[in-house]
Amino acid sequence: MISMCAGDITVQFDRNGSRTFKKTGLIDWVGKPIMVLFDSFKFNFDLEGRIQRIDGFPSPQSWDWIQRTMANDWIYYDRVWVPGALGVPGALSVPAELIGDSAWAVNGRADLPALHGHDGLQRPYVRAAFDAFDRLIHAFRNLLVRMPELRYESGEAVQDEDVRRCWEFLGKAARNDRRQLQKTADRLHEIHGQMMVLPPDAIRVDYRVILVKVMDGCINACGFCSVRGKAEFAVRNREDIDRQIAALAEVYGADLYNYNSVVFGECDALAAPEIEYAAKRAFEGFHCGESYHTGSNLLLFSTNQSFLDQPDSAFEMLEGLPFEKIYINVGWEAATDEALSRLGKQQTAAEVFSGMGKAGTINRNSRKIKISGNFILAAGFECESIVNAIQNTRYCGQLYLSPLQGKSNREQTLKDFYAIRNEVSTDVRVHLYTMQRM
Repeated sequence: MISMCAGDITVQFDRNGSRTFKKTGLIDWVGKPIMVLFDSFKFNFDLEGRIQRIDGFPSPQSWDWIQRTMANDWIYYDRVWVPGALGVPGALSVPAELIGDSAWAVNGRADLPALHGHDGLQRPYVRAAFDAFDRLIHAFRNLLVRMPELRYESGEAVQDEDVRRCWEFLGKAARNDRRQLQKTADRLHEIHGQMMVLPPDAIRVDYRVILVKVMDGCINACGFCSVRGKAEFAVRNREDIDRQIAALAEVYGADLYNYNSVVFGECDALAAPEIEYAAKRAFEGFHCGESYHTGSNLLLFSTNQSFLDQPDSAFEMLEGLPFEKIYINVGWEAATDEALSRLGKQQTAAEVFSGMGKAGTINRNSRKIKISGNFILAAGFECESIVNAIQNTRYCGQLYLSPLQGKSNREQTLKDFYAIRNEVSTDVRVHLYTMQRM
């Protein structure tokens, strides 16, 4: 690690974080950020000088932090949030148990019922952190005017190469105030549009993904869906895919080194005809094989019908892609005709069973393709039908349970979650779906 001081600011390079996105242990940040110590806070900047994470809250919130996405959304990470009386004897409320991660990611927009009432982003010490960030940008700009002598934290004079590196970073960071960060997010949305929800498997990489749209909208128009977006269903051609990849590579710049995962949008990407072309171009254009992080991942959604329609040759093509893992998330939502009808889901229970059976077969036999599925939790929906569907189809793999907004409270969600998880075999992993957007 290289640590340099300029006035009351300390800049640290080469403080390597986790390569596998794990937030446990002595080092719980991920990737290779540039860290700045200022005003009791620790600020993590990306390699293009954009703020990414702020740590340093007072006790007892000292385990918490806030983190910014490239879409300029701030998310509060809480390790120890306990949502009151669970109403489920013996149930564990730790995030790893429920969502498969070691911290709750609270966005204040589409949080799980278990997180309702969590006011993390509105807390006074979070506002103090934002104010400190504004002062830090101002301090960077003052340093660039005064150009004081830099010193290593040990007190020694700084070598010329490190002086150049530090001033180069400060020049980038000084430009990235809150207004500029929003401009960068706006530029991303100009390039590919918004995606209202990321595939749930994106939690595996802390939602640090690059979005490329190979299609827009969704072939379905399910009555319950609130995250489909406004775009009509349409596929994108090779020219548009090339345009997106070139423009995104320019925006992410040097910080591509901190990304190893790509999401194909939007809601039914498996139906797009240019997946193979887009995957190879994205892998190359974003240098996914040269990332700081271990492995590489491609993530996408599929409707159940599109998934069933794919011939064996389509999955053989996916197996041949350069990405190490391919995660496909299928929306099954319910396992009875009555429940599907109530949701306005345009499929039958028999089709759901066929999709689950096909997914289980792929998960048992594929080297890199992993199929996960979604089911809805809501008042009046019998979770026993989901258990029966799993058992009858021999499904194995990851399942995500999504509480229906406004129709599922904290106690019922947790009760249904444990009722399902405790009745299925160990080769079915069950978690709640935490929704983030891009």
